[in-house]
Amino acid sequence: MIELPKNITPSPSVLNELKAFQESIDKLNTFSERSAKAKELFPKKNTKSNATFKEVKKKLTEMCNSTRRCVYCEDSLGDEVEHIYPKDLFPEKCFDWGNYVYACGPCNGPKNNKFAVFKQEDGSFAVVNPPKGQPSTQPPTGKAALINPRTEDPLQFAILDLSGTFKFFPLPSLSANEKKKMEYSYNEVLRLNHEEREPLRQARENAFGMYKARIAEYVHKKKNNAPLSLLEKLKDGILKESHPTVWKEIQRYYRMGLLVKVDEELKQYFDEAPEALTW
Repeated sequence: MIELPKNITPSPSVLNELKAFQESIDKLNTFSERSAKAKELFPKKNTKSNATFKEVKKKLTEMCNSTRRCVYCEDSLGDEVEHIYPKDLFPEKCFDWGNYVYACGPCNGPKNNKFAVFKQEDGSFAVVNPPKGQPSTQPPTGKAALINPRTEDPLQFAILDLSGTFKFFPLPSLSANEKKKMEYSYNEVLRLNHEEREPLRQARENAFGMYKARIAEYVHKKKNNAPLSLLEKLKDGILKESHPTVWKEIQRYYRMGLLVKVDEELKQYFDEAPEALTW
């Protein structure tokens, strides 16, 4: 996961439509009524023919560099409008633009209503989704224990091991709650390191080689005085590739002086094209 851009938003008219949809939920008296209404209303509005959600999906696609990849695994097509805060548990966020991302079925399905908070009263970790088959109850007030790529930088919690495992590990500087947040998000909910999702680990490893090949081509063309238009096209190709976390981590490893230990040749490419560190 990477932090998503904050400067992409639907038109004011669409935001007003979302607000109107939300008001039909918020006006209800009890949590159970609001939760049931959110579950009922969202699929009725989130249709191919609904103009509001056509624009919502268009903007979510822009967030993914127009490639529509799942923001969680970064591998599959993001074809489901996902609620970061589950609508059953947080019906007040059902039609909140800031609560949407594009996700794939293999990520969104297992995630489902999984959510946890650090309770406001004592900071303790609490899973708030009900057991399977049980109705949702109103969660306690607290800070989300699931990393939110709309508002947070996931790479402030995790680092991807580029030296061999291509798994995510908590940064050593994390507090106890931050480490729990990382483990809960990456391992318990999204299962990005789990053996059942081994193809994702392999895909991240393959992406490393792909990014190396692409930056090598860029450097070669740059040395041979290729036109700016071609260099921009090569840059755009890098930015539209899958697994952008791998690219962000290559950049971070370089800045930290660690890339030379992973791949000296790749480090040299960035020496020759330092502008790539800002992409």
